[in-house]
Amino acid sequence: MTRVLCRALVAALLLVPGARAETLTYAVTDESWAPYWIVDGARVSGILHDFMLALDQRLPEQLQASHPLPPLRTQKLFREGHLQIECCVSKSWRSDRGQMGVSLWTVPVLQAEEMLIFAPGRRFPYQSLQDLRGRSIATVRGYGYAGSEYFQRNDGADARALIYLVAQGRSEAGILDRLEWRYLQHQNSQSQASRWEEVEEGPTINRSQLRLRLHRDQAGRLEAFNAAIRALQADGTLARIVANYAP
Repeated sequence: MTRVLCRALVAALLLVPGARAETLTYAVTDESWAPYWIVDGARVSGILHDFMLALDQRLPEQLQASHPLPPLRTQKLFREGHLQIECCVSKSWRSDRGQMGVSLWTVPVLQAEEMLIFAPGRRFPYQSLQDLRGRSIATVRGYGYAGSEYFQRNDGADARALIYLVAQGRSEAGILDRLEWRYLQHQNSQSQASRWEEVEEGPTINRSQLRLRLHRDQAGRLEAFNAAIRALQADGTLARIVANYAP
């Protein structure tokens, strides 16, 4: 009799409005990409972290973050289906060759823009990536860049090191994400630092559509994800999240 009662209670709970019977896990890496992902040990924040929390409220499933893991480890777990979601990457950053076509892609969430930065008075004409041919360009170690076949990379450890290389004239220009630049400017103004490296914003040289990548086993959920993403964009939630980090 007790066993029958327990089964009845479980069934009743599953029918309660708002009950969420299934959990999907999304990848979080242990490498920061501020302001999109800001990882400090086990503490995670950033635009895409907050976006996933908001998205969780719009879906019947519960979305759960993985523990911060090395990037290659998260990609392996995704291919194997242990992680069901990756937020948020460009299609050009992930190849399904050798992965048996495991990826399904949502509508775009955000558009990332890479721009050139220059030291004052050192701007050069730019129309296309070919205009970077033979130039020394500050970049971040380990990152891939559109047009890198044309220029000589001068790698720094992070975005601040990249800016320093440009400001000190050790590179002719640098390539920086536009939201990352706004975030760093805001952080610097908040800290009331006496000096910020003097650089000028240049033109956008590359745009990447950032989307959620779902494992192919989640094909039946793709339209629900697309609808929830569009709703967060339409009601201004996503714009407010971005403004919190890059006003």
